[in-house]
Amino acid sequence: MGEVPSKIMIYSEFDRPDVRPESKQGSGEKDRQTQSALEAEVLLELFNLLEEHAPVWYTEQHHSRAVAALSVLRESQAKAAPSQKAGK
Repeated sequence: MGEVPSKIMIYSEFDRPDVRPESKQGSGEKDRQTQSALEAEVLLELFNLLEEHAPVWYTEQHHSRAVAALSVLRESQAKAAPSQKAGK
């Protein structure tokens, strides 16, 4: 079995070394909203998996931080929702 990396690098579209700055200038608000929605979906999915499987290393502190992050996410989505409807 292969070795598990101790740290996995995750690049955003702005950090990826293979994306040139010129190609990022065309990104619009809709693209950012779509990306944010995807990130929120992934965060919620990971949270649910952690809660369901409760790995030994998943502490109450991890749980509390995840709940806080989800709360902030929901608040930001609620604030963004009226402006998204107005733009339609």
